[in-house]
Amino acid sequence: MSAGPGTVLPPFMVGPRGREPLPERVKLYDFRRPDKFTKDQIRTMQILAETFGKLAETALSAKLRTLVALELDTVDQETYDEFTAPLCAPTVLAVATMRPLKGQAVLRISMDAADAILERAFGSQDAVLPEALKRELTDIECASMERLMPAFLNPLASAWEFAGALETELVTLETNPRFCQIVPPNEMIIITSFRLKVGGSEGRLDVVYPFLLLEPLISKLSAKYWYSRRVPEEDRPLEATARATRLPAELVCPAGKISVGELSRLKRGTVIPLPALDQGRTVLRLGGRVVAVCPGTRKDGGDWTACANGSHAQRPNGEGDDTPAAVAAGIKDALSSLKSGLAEAVDGLGKRIDELKGSQEDMADRVFYGQADAQERRRPFQELGGADAKALALFLANERAQLCALVLSHLDEAAGARVLPFLPDAAQTDIIRRVALFDGAPQDVVAEVDRVLGVKMAAIERSRASQGSMGLSKAVGILSLVPRDTEKLVIGTMESANAELAESIKRNMFVFEDIVILDDESVEAVLNMADRQDLLVAMKVMDDRERERLFARFPAAARDGLRAEYKTLGRKRVRECDEAGARVVAVIKALEEEGRIGILRADEG
Repeated sequence: MSAGPGTVLPPFMVGPRGREPLPERVKLYDFRRPDKFTKDQIRTMQILAETFGKLAETALSAKLRTLVALELDTVDQETYDEFTAPLCAPTVLAVATMRPLKGQAVLRISMDAADAILERAFGSQDAVLPEALKRELTDIECASMERLMPAFLNPLASAWEFAGALETELVTLETNPRFCQIVPPNEMIIITSFRLKVGGSEGRLDVVYPFLLLEPLISKLSAKYWYSRRVPEEDRPLEATARATRLPAELVCPAGKISVGELSRLKRGTVIPLPALDQGRTVLRLGGRVVAVCPGTRKDGGDWTACANGSHAQRPNGEGDDTPAAVAAGIKDALSSLKSGLAEAVDGLGKRIDELKGSQEDMADRVFYGQADAQERRRPFQELGGADAKALALFLANERAQLCALVLSHLDEAAGARVLPFLPDAAQTDIIRRVALFDGAPQDVVAEVDRVLGVKMAAIERSRASQGSMGLSKAVGILSLVPRDTEKLVIGTMESANAELAESIKRNMFVFEDIVILDDESVEAVLNMADRQDLLVAMKVMDDRERERLFARFPAAARDGLRAEYKTLGRKRVRECDEAGARVVAVIKALEEEGRIGILRADEG
């Protein structure tokens, strides 16, 4: 059988059964762009990837408190453009440095895996979403992912420790591949791909190493280097270090037979014959071990003498210096050295005592003022308990349900009840279900969510403060200055459209402190109709000058009695004073509607 022109025949192999076609496995190869990594180096990268996978799945499992599996899929080389071209936004791209290496590495986490990681980090039990969110990560989710990245970067540094001490650090977190151009598009990279399983969810993890990053380590990415026995530089014995080490030295030489009488007469300077010295039987011991055998070194009939410290030294014929002056000088030097050593020890002990004393005083102050363990006693999200519920719900409305459940789980019940009605109706049931099944979250993730929400809420408060008086207070201020006819028209129309708002405006248009603008007859009428106790309690929060002004408006017959009753009042809470003032204002409003008193307006003289 002959093949026609242009026909491509499949490759064959010859075996016992004849010619069988080989399985097709085609890889495109561009001869204009030769590969920069050999097969041996790719195999070494596979070993490193397997090591990284085992370390990372252990670290991530401990962080998320659930089973995480990283299974190595492929290790291959390609251009950076071939890596980024198929990627679609959003996806998680973590750019990291590996100092002291130049360049940057990229860790790419698919959105399926990122959603599962975030769900579990926010306290979900199963970490499985009913469907992928298919949206960009929010600010809180990005900040939380950054807190979780050490679970990937630390194992990466440990896997490459054979190349030296590497420090991995997150540079930025991107969700759009077009904004993550760390090298030129045609730069060669090595990509290690993993299947990442978090609980019941599965995604992808890719680790990208550009050639620029690995270039200094190319010589080490080989089996010969990998399997060779390498002794760290710091573990190799150095001759200079050995010579500089201080060890007790002994020169031992047999002295022959010496009688007990001769031993008793030994003193400094006594001459002892050492025939074994010439016979080469002398040994040198350092630190209790024999390191050398010394040959005979006796010169010119010199003798060896016994020294006071029991060591041996070669001396010329002559006596040692044991005069009283020399002995006194030695004792003086020893005492001086002992004195300086004791002084240093006493000085160090005194400093340590001062440090302990200062720590004791500091602890006593903290306990006395109630500041001990303040950081530990602070509950997450405690500043959000008094925040505006509608503003907080506005920020949480665009977040995933599990994040809302995390926040509500840390708020008290009353604060959570104020926030829940403002959340989307379709998500409220799912949020409460997740609150009931909340399984805890890593402390650093909780702290990061608390920080980001605190920054957002603080921005809202600053914005409101910069806009000045607005809302209900502004409407009350305007109606307080318009003619009475205009006020009655506005309030009357508003009562039919929004009775609750109209009542709020009416309550705020006249406050207790405004009682001083009433005429004397009106003040006397209020005094007769209102409860005297409410009137006095409401005066507690007034300024001293305004309070005296109000006392002066009371009838002279009742003034002294009211002053005496006021002095007998004890301390009152601000809430009690406000409630008493509201009851007095209600009496004033009732008297005005009956026409018994009149409140002067801006257009009335």
